[in-house]
Amino acid sequence: MKLKLDLHTHVWEAFNFAPPSVAIAEKVVAQIKSMGIDGIGITDHHNKEWGMEFRELVEKHFPGQVHILPGWEIEIRPEANPFAEYQVAELFLPDGGGVFRTYCHPGYYSPEILIEPDIHAIEIDNYIHNWHIRKDQVAEIASEHDLMLMEVSDAHNLENIGLRYTEVELDDLYARAVPQA
Repeated sequence: MKLKLDLHTHVWEAFNFAPPSVAIAEKVVAQIKSMGIDGIGITDHHNKEWGMEFRELVEKHFPGQVHILPGWEIEIRPEANPFAEYQVAELFLPDGGGVFRTYCHPGYYSPEILIEPDIHAIEIDNYIHNWHIRKDQVAEIASEHDLMLMEVSDAHNLENIGLRYTEVELDDLYARAVPQA
């Protein structure tokens, strides 16, 4: 069954870097439901612990209501060209499912798009960064490298969660994921 998932959000940042709480979880769960989506990936910059704690809190207080995939967004400097820096959202799949990696907002910082091993998806639609995504080029690169195309909100505030989402089978994420280091 395909799920509607917004796999690039910054919930910790949206709540001014506050620790996870039931009050925050209640607001996020309500936003997810109000947008008609099934869940989110939490990809705050350089902080995977917050998303992991948040997922546990949601599972405890709102069991079975939404899917929360914890992760983070990190910078990558390709060996082939360190100046072609780009960001990757790494999602840590539950139950030892591995790491699913998405090339975020292609064309920002560098206009060069280098696809390295263990990239599983690329954003073709990003609510915040759409202005520099060359969609024809991204679609061609996705086809060449067998990448999933992602539509994401890149939400940095509560109201933007779910403005973009991707319909995907969870099994597809697990099938592409690499073991967690």
